[in-house]
Amino acid sequence: MTTIAVIGAGIVGLSVSHALRARGHNVRLVDPEPPGKGTSFGNAGLVANYATAPMASPETLRQLPAMLARSDRSIAIDPGYTPALASFGWRFLRAARPASFARHKADLVHLIDQAIAGQHALLDELGGKRLYRANGCLQVVRDGPCAASALEAMAAAKRADGVACEALGPGDVRGLEPELSAEGLSGALYFPETRSLRDPLSLSRRLYQALEGDGFTHVAARVEVLTPLETGGWRLQAGDIRLDVDRVVLCAGIANNGLLHAQGIRLPVVSERGYHVMLETPLALNRPVGWLTHHFYATPMQEGVRLAGTTEFCPPGKVPNARRWSQLADWGATLFGRPVEVAHEWVGVRHSTPDGLPVIGQVPGHPGLIVAYGHGHLGLTLSAETARLVAGLVAGEQLPEHARALSPQRFLTSLSP
Repeated sequence: MTTIAVIGAGIVGLSVSHALRARGHNVRLVDPEPPGKGTSFGNAGLVANYATAPMASPETLRQLPAMLARSDRSIAIDPGYTPALASFGWRFLRAARPASFARHKADLVHLIDQAIAGQHALLDELGGKRLYRANGCLQVVRDGPCAASALEAMAAAKRADGVACEALGPGDVRGLEPELSAEGLSGALYFPETRSLRDPLSLSRRLYQALEGDGFTHVAARVEVLTPLETGGWRLQAGDIRLDVDRVVLCAGIANNGLLHAQGIRLPVVSERGYHVMLETPLALNRPVGWLTHHFYATPMQEGVRLAGTTEFCPPGKVPNARRWSQLADWGATLFGRPVEVAHEWVGVRHSTPDGLPVIGQVPGHPGLIVAYGHGHLGLTLSAETARLVAGLVAGEQLPEHARALSPQRFLTSLSP
């Protein structure tokens, strides 16, 4: 029986561990933190079936200067992080070219299609509607007039990607969500099949509970050194703990970079921080409502409404920018047309790739070392499919066509002009 170390106990690491245990492997889950306590705890809670377009696009390049110039910008780049963004940046520009964007979008559409089915099945297996709402979600337009024909064109584009989507006018939007302010509201895209979590941490805990038993061990330590063994397999050094395993799956988010650098591997996966505030203000919200001009969602959760989002490219350990929390609260006040009170605040680190696709696959030249990270805003959405692909890799199976675009090899081979 194969023994596999899964490094990282976020939603991806837990899902990978679950899939490997289902195949009969011994799993050693290695993370000093409790399961699901990182970015998997603080996300907006959406299983994002609508997320079929990578960020690197011609449209993003057109909009980026104006977005960065806004006083209330939701995207920020720390000047001190610029050297770390060099490889990411030029690859992002290449990925945004029309032909590259079209290719990556096609890959993402296939990936999302498989991922949603897998994530829904996992949610139903672990607890069903105790874990999620199935009320869909809204993406509102409220930054100026928007013709009904323009909204319908946006909805049709999503339907062409295989996503159920309707264009709604202001009256229909407020019929679904009376708490929303009518002021400035032009309409919305409605995604009726989107699911959202009642509490992201509860999903991680249910996954962990499903793992407990024979063949599973949680090693509460931080991996400091990875060493390939001459006889095959890998040795992990974590403080005073030494662990020899047959294979290693790196699911530790941005922390993977340090472990890979020690092996001479550098991938253009960067730190992209997100923020959230939990509201003390009671709001009768029925489903997540996104205001995508500002890259954030208001999501009803077990503890209340969470405002989550924004994009901040900066060192992962930098002191949080308190202005971002204030900005989220201000946007929430505008969205709901009344002041909101914040109960608590959070910041976490996403791990993002220039082409908008995760990095999943065997590390070339390093037998038995697999990576599964770079999910950006889609860690929850893609976690079950990531787990299925990793389990298939370990079993030596032929992977589906869309998985080939996810291999780390794409960043380790020189790109042709």
